[in-house]
Amino acid sequence: MDLEQYYILNRVLLSMIGLWPYDDFKVRQLRFILTLLTLILFTSAQLMKLFVSKCNLDLLVEILPFNMIFIAISVKYVTVYVMIKNIKEFQERLQRNWYALTDNREIDIIRKQAIIGRLFTIAIIMFACGILFSCFILQYISILLDIVIPLNESRPRELLFPAEYFIDQQKYFPIVTIHAGIGLFVVTISIIATESFSLANALHAFGLFEIASYRMKHILRKSDSQMCITKQYIRHRIIAAVDFHRRAIEYSELLKASFGRMYLVLFVVMVCSTSINLFNFSRTISSEKILDMIKCIFFIIVCVVCLTLANYAGQKFIDYDTHYYRTICNTKWYNAPLKTQKLILFLIQKTTKCYKVDAGGMFSPCFEGLATSFSMTISYFMVLSSI
Repeated sequence: MDLEQYYILNRVLLSMIGLWPYDDFKVRQLRFILTLLTLILFTSAQLMKLFVSKCNLDLLVEILPFNMIFIAISVKYVTVYVMIKNIKEFQERLQRNWYALTDNREIDIIRKQAIIGRLFTIAIIMFACGILFSCFILQYISILLDIVIPLNESRPRELLFPAEYFIDQQKYFPIVTIHAGIGLFVVTISIIATESFSLANALHAFGLFEIASYRMKHILRKSDSQMCITKQYIRHRIIAAVDFHRRAIEYSELLKASFGRMYLVLFVVMVCSTSINLFNFSRTISSEKILDMIKCIFFIIVCVVCLTLANYAGQKFIDYDTHYYRTICNTKWYNAPLKTQKLILFLIQKTTKCYKVDAGGMFSPCFEGLATSFSMTISYFMVLSSI
């Protein structure tokens, strides 16, 4: 089986920013240094605005929500680089799981999840390209308005993210936007590479859960009723089903250990950033600043989409493990020998508690977690508005 065709996009994206462990060490280290340097320069230019300009509430709430996200992304990028051995571990386990399959139906299940992961990666890339293009247009919207609705004097050109470059930004606006564009491009590639890799591995774990359910469902096939069923025969099938459920749990635990804490940080940052952007939006409505209103709405939508997808993925872990438990309960245990019935009863007792992934042991992403995150966002927004 050629696995490269399903995961080539993830490999290319990780390789671009120096996170693919099978690349040459010197080349990988050079890419990492260049990427990290770009992220630092992009973020520091915006933070410098707080120290150089007169810091007030307007400037703080304008810069803070975006820089919180950029800093969190930079920290996650460094964290993934430090744990680059885990990426190799993911690849090795993925290959072992694929090559352990011999049944065509099971291969189709795992292949379907791989195809979904590839399609999601393509969709994320297209969505990111749309975001980058929109950011470019927003930075030059004043020039477009001067052409469409001219005034007596030219409108001032503004960066999408306020930054300090210690030069005349109006005079050197194209150069400044090139630097900001490169920084935003690297930030976007970092997000796409790490998130699409996490998503592809989560989908692979879903496939393992589904295969375990499929094997448990077919412990006793219809054709088996026509033949003499031995204890070893059924036990072998139960072991095969439990083996892939164990693989699914271990794979999910590796995902949690690798990215759990960082997702907790990103969750907190996303909630705070959304709250501050809502606060900014409520303030810009009265001031009638169209560009600021568009920017706030744009990033509120992005944060809400990210929170929704993350919690939806966490809910799918619960759903697939619950389906495995229900499959065991619906097994035609009464057709099996007595000792096998006791074994199935033992499995039911072991799987009564559904498996949940958690972020740093403090937050479990699911639909309930999504409702909690939206509730926290509104609560923080109300606190900011009252202050």
